[in-house]
Amino acid sequence: MADPLSIAAGVIGLLATSTKIVKTLSDVCASISDAPESARSVLVAVETTKLSLNSIKDLFDTIATLPPERKALIRLDHIAVTCSQCVLTLSELEELVCKQLLKNGGSLFDRIRWSWGEKRVLSLLPRLESQKNCIALMISVLQWYSLPTKRNDDSHL
Repeated sequence: MADPLSIAAGVIGLLATSTKIVKTLSDVCASISDAPESARSVLVAVETTKLSLNSIKDLFDTIATLPPERKALIRLDHIAVTCSQCVLTLSELEELVCKQLLKNGGSLFDRIRWSWGEKRVLSLLPRLESQKNCIALMISVLQWYSLPTKRNDDSHL
């Protein structure tokens, strides 16, 4: 079974990695007036993933207050597997974006390297989107609270 502390530490590591990628891409997109659209797409995908990761980090701070039946719907193992896959994807993206393709903040050589590696970077986006959606779904399940309603009262329909 997954350890909550390990998952929380992993989420914090993911936030650090995503912050580094966002900073690199933001700097390049801001410094180049006609930055590649693919760079902007990757930036948006990583930023939205970062929002989901922040939500799950916040959820770990309040998980003790959730009703037991709500916590039983999502096992820690599910969160651990998704976060593990996210680690692999973001690490590969960080290697490509920060260390191989955009070394010099948007120079001409960076643009050439980006065009060579663009297809590889874009191939990671579906994986990242899938992982982000899994995280968002788990957050929704854990945070959803049903309002008490009467079975016979259909007047609000």
